[in-house]
Amino acid sequence: MEFFENVNKRRAGVLVSLPSIVSEHSFECGDIYSLYPLCDWAKDVGFSIIQLLPLNDTGFGYSPYSAISAFAIDPLYISLYKLNINTKSRKREIKFLQNHPNRIRNLKLEIIRKHYLENQKEAMSEAAYFLEKHPWCYSYAAFRLLYEEFEGKGWWKWPKEFLDPNLAKEYIFSKRREDAFFWVYLQKIAFDQLSEVKVHFEDSGVYLKGDMPILTSRNSCDVWEHPEYFIMDLQAGAPPDDFSKTGQTWGFPVLNWEVLEKSNYSWWKERLSYLEHFFHLYRIDHVIGMYRIWAIPEEDSTALRGWFHPQFGITKEEFMKEGLDPKPFESLNLIHEFSPNHYIFYWDFWKEAAYQELAEETKTKLYPLSELHIKEEEKHWRESGEKILEIFESFSSMIPCAEDLGSVPSFIRESLFERQMIGIDVVRWTKSFTTGEFIPEESYRENAISVLSTHDTSLALDWWKNEGDPESKLQFFFDRLKKPRPETDEDILLGLLEFVFGTSSLFSIQLFQDLALGVPSVLENPENHRINLPGTTDHSNWTYRFPILMEDFASDFKRNLTLRKLLLDSGRNS
Repeated sequence: MEFFENVNKRRAGVLVSLPSIVSEHSFECGDIYSLYPLCDWAKDVGFSIIQLLPLNDTGFGYSPYSAISAFAIDPLYISLYKLNINTKSRKREIKFLQNHPNRIRNLKLEIIRKHYLENQKEAMSEAAYFLEKHPWCYSYAAFRLLYEEFEGKGWWKWPKEFLDPNLAKEYIFSKRREDAFFWVYLQKIAFDQLSEVKVHFEDSGVYLKGDMPILTSRNSCDVWEHPEYFIMDLQAGAPPDDFSKTGQTWGFPVLNWEVLEKSNYSWWKERLSYLEHFFHLYRIDHVIGMYRIWAIPEEDSTALRGWFHPQFGITKEEFMKEGLDPKPFESLNLIHEFSPNHYIFYWDFWKEAAYQELAEETKTKLYPLSELHIKEEEKHWRESGEKILEIFESFSSMIPCAEDLGSVPSFIRESLFERQMIGIDVVRWTKSFTTGEFIPEESYRENAISVLSTHDTSLALDWWKNEGDPESKLQFFFDRLKKPRPETDEDILLGLLEFVFGTSSLFSIQLFQDLALGVPSVLENPENHRINLPGTTDHSNWTYRFPILMEDFASDFKRNLTLRKLLLDSGRNS
């Protein structure tokens, strides 16, 4: 298909959190209809990629990376306007920067349910046809109905008769058929609306990029139905680093790749096939997890007692060969028996007082054991990750883009480079390995996406004003290029945009808020326009709403002219 063949050229794009982009026809927050004026504006200015954060159903939660289904689209995004339901809620002026997703979703569900009941025969017929084509929705509808009934409690806390998904589905679709079909109908509507958006984007010459989280909430339809696909007594996270001395615990169960392989990765194939109905490209969240992942006992609140999974570990025989019995070291919390007679060393175990107090002779024998299998494990991780990514590529014609941020081991970087996977370079973190300084535009990876900010970071202006050394930033982004030092916030943002679009990266995709030239609220208080602050449960996360209607934003002649010139000068205009 020619449309796909032309994607790999120098392009610029926009990253949006869909509920934040309110249009004239939105109901309370951004929805699928909002993508039409967004696409038209993007094409007019010269952007040719729109990237969306995950659209998965979050249930009563907020984060789209902790959804209750790996497939289902959140009903929050259904456009009432596209459904020909003329219910208005939004005045011309947006007064608050936060949505209330649960309230908005409930209002929408009430309105659509009325529509469903008024057209029940036709609606149930359409839902039945959709169910036949997309059998994943059978378990989702049953799970969603029970999830609502038990007020979001973990499925493992449900009554015994609902712990068996097959029995539960049989009961729900026989005893509560109309209610179950309503949830199927919602997915049918969302599917149709988002599929139509993809056609509109193709007609406009704009590519739509989706997002595929690799991890799944423990309290999700997928884990409920297929617990065998997950290692339930482990949770995924990240090891300690400069940002977190105790690491990160995410709560998601670790994927059981061995079981997934036995099913020919059918769950992944189904997921990718479904995403392809809507997107041309997709972001693989935490691609490092395809190679290995930091696994922590499910009950732990810190990541200190985790290990890279899968891991060979050190066998009891290997300890005994050195004249060491592993049990005393386990009692000192230096090692852990993660499988019978196989041990892992805890992160930074050598810093522990218990290790320091060991006899030097013992330390001389013990420490080398911690590095005994590193080379063969890295080889195994690399082969496993490449196998998985190759299988993913065979499942879909969508172009994968790797989220390869953070501390990426050299063997994974080499693997992604050799596979020509498109990575991501965040300007504030893209620095020389030798000097620690920012690198110039021409030194950026060509096969990557250059960005000023992500959904998990502060905005570019917030970073400029409040993070790091201001003088070094001025010298690099302005003095080095013989540009006058900025006098206003808009000057700063313009300088940063000119830099990021000028990088040698194949794509340059910017957070929508970082394009808000001429929007006083964003320029003066960028800290109020952040999407997510990782590691916090504050309900202001994932509730952000842009302060201007999309149509009003798109009609600003001066901003459009400025952005159009930036894209033209950088050779990124579509």
